[in-house]
Amino acid sequence: MPAQVPDPPRLRPGAPRRLPAVPVPGWRESLPSWINRLCLAYEVRGPDIIPALGLNVRGEMRPTTAGLALSPPSIAALGAATGFSEQTIGGMLLSRFTATALPNLPRPPYGHPGALTAWAAGAWALRRHSNFCPRCLARDGRWRLEWKLPWSFVCLDHVIYLCNRCPRCGRAQSRLCWGRDSRECRLMQPASDAAALLRADLPLRKEPNAVCRGRLDEAATVPVTDARAFEGQERLMRWLYGAVDESAREEEFASLTALAAQCLTPEMLRRAQPELRPVLPLDGDAWPRTQPELSPLWTDPLWMAAAAHVAQRLSATRYRPERSVLWLNLRQPGPAHPWKRLYWRNPALHGTALVFGPFHHDTEHMREALRTGLVALPYQGPAYINTHSPYRVHPAAGSKVLPYPQRSE
Repeated sequence: MPAQVPDPPRLRPGAPRRLPAVPVPGWRESLPSWINRLCLAYEVRGPDIIPALGLNVRGEMRPTTAGLALSPPSIAALGAATGFSEQTIGGMLLSRFTATALPNLPRPPYGHPGALTAWAAGAWALRRHSNFCPRCLARDGRWRLEWKLPWSFVCLDHVIYLCNRCPRCGRAQSRLCWGRDSRECRLMQPASDAAALLRADLPLRKEPNAVCRGRLDEAATVPVTDARAFEGQERLMRWLYGAVDESAREEEFASLTALAAQCLTPEMLRRAQPELRPVLPLDGDAWPRTQPELSPLWTDPLWMAAAAHVAQRLSATRYRPERSVLWLNLRQPGPAHPWKRLYWRNPALHGTALVFGPFHHDTEHMREALRTGLVALPYQGPAYINTHSPYRVHPAAGSKVLPYPQRSE
């Protein structure tokens, strides 16, 4: 009996035609990076290639949603235009991490601008920006998918820490300038900002703006000498990309890393290598206030590397979750310490991260941190409650922070 041929995917009217030549997606390459290479191959810009790929669903290709997720009709249309399978296309989207790093991600399409507001308030993802490895960009110009996640802070191929700023203008990269060299900063530097222009070696012009054109592949790199940070990155990659059972084994380590990232102090890094200790300044402001997405310290690759160092150190001693959380509690600064006044996040941690972020998982470390008061669930309105989380917050308006775990029904 001949094998049954599966029915072709149903495409909406006006489905795109098959493109004659399409570059093969790279290993762990993101969708925006692959679209950019497609634009370069056909010498077109993004607005011209997007309709040819069938990506016309409203809201899916905005700067804050491109590469996040695609609706089934868009995946079918993209597969028809390029010949790639649904698995290949899904592997280039951040939605592949919904079971690990990005829980409770709303399903596309995101037709309304506020469709992702509740989820994005606490999601640990760089939607507008991306970290990068200068040596990887110099090699092939491809942007990796995990660079959009704070969980990725070390390039395991080149054993260096990732960068997060242009070496010329000092601004984070969005990588949505399709049809341009992906190794060049294409951000517009306001001409009115004379100090920024002089710092970027750009002439003062009368034009309203000027393109930076800094070479990202020439950015200075920091070699990884801290073995615990490197081992922690390997474990987090197994959590993100590993098989189901392998990922489940590293879930407790990811939870411990998240806790350490939120309550990191200089006392915890006395045994770390020199490249990790300077990430904890005692004065000044480490983050520009004009870039709100970069305000949380966990978006700094060196900060997350320091948190992974702490988590790996506790894991190497085979501390039970009770002792690991106690160790973190004992090293918190007092109320009069300058570190407490400048950088310490309150016990409720960062906004809604406990509800939507890495604390989504019901781990032993998280339960112990809640029980001892190291962390607390902040009040959340009904629109911000994670229905998948085992932890609930008292819904009454004006209620106090009530860190009580309660399994969802």
